[in-house]
Amino acid sequence: MQDKEPYEFRQTETLKAIWHDFRKDRIALFGLYIFILLILTAVFAPWIAPYASDDQFVGRELMPPSWFPNGEVTYFFGTDDIGRDIFSRLINGVSYTFGSAAIIIIFTAVVGGMLGILAGMSSGMKSRILGHFLDAFLSVPILLIAMIIATLMEASLLNAMLAILLALLPHFIHEIYQAIQQELKKEYVLMLRLDGASNMELLRETILPNISVRYIKELIRSFVVAILDISALSFISLGAQRPTPEWGAMIRDSLELIYLAPWTVILPGLAIIMTALVVIIFGNGLCKAISKHYE
Repeated sequence: MQDKEPYEFRQTETLKAIWHDFRKDRIALFGLYIFILLILTAVFAPWIAPYASDDQFVGRELMPPSWFPNGEVTYFFGTDDIGRDIFSRLINGVSYTFGSAAIIIIFTAVVGGMLGILAGMSSGMKSRILGHFLDAFLSVPILLIAMIIATLMEASLLNAMLAILLALLPHFIHEIYQAIQQELKKEYVLMLRLDGASNMELLRETILPNISVRYIKELIRSFVVAILDISALSFISLGAQRPTPEWGAMIRDSLELIYLAPWTVILPGLAIIMTALVVIIFGNGLCKAISKHYE
């Protein structure tokens, strides 16, 4: 068996310590379990949902949820105005709302992280010009940028995802850039440079571990923004189109029924809010556990 380097032992022990601290936070651990459940639901939604998202049950239109006196357990969350099972559509909607946001965040984490590191490790005039360029994006809300980009393309969920990704990237790159620039100005980095440490060694051994909490916090913030913006673009008809059971699109399609059948609007709205809360709870717990070892 090949011997491990000392830093590999340190990384293994640190990961175990982070997991040990994370498990102590019951709320964060619950958030992790729900987060994993959302991922599994997004992947296996067609097999989990009782019915297909576009199945229509004639004569069962606008049935209330099962806890109402005239509700039925067969349609646990009731039906919409054309007899589709809302519970099945909400489950399938996890793939479109949560799943789409997860894909956006994966690309943001990889592409934004790499570009942020390259920008942060640059110096001189190039670094200052890039910093001012990224600062300009902070004055414009992410949703507004996404709306402008989505307007220039055909309305679809895929184009909405691309628009949100392009809107998120400058903000994410800016945060990583600023975090690295702040680390480079600290005394310990200057001392390591005097000792002959290369940029790659500084990045791997000190800078990346020290900005890990900020990196995760920005990912969590971006994840929540992506969930909300996907729903918002679908709500204003720039994202998912009928009959896709995306949660924002479900609210848009049932908005006229809010007084007649409020569950058709409230339940997708609650799904959006609860999903965002789960991401925040899990992310905050993870950041607290990591910060005990890297800050």
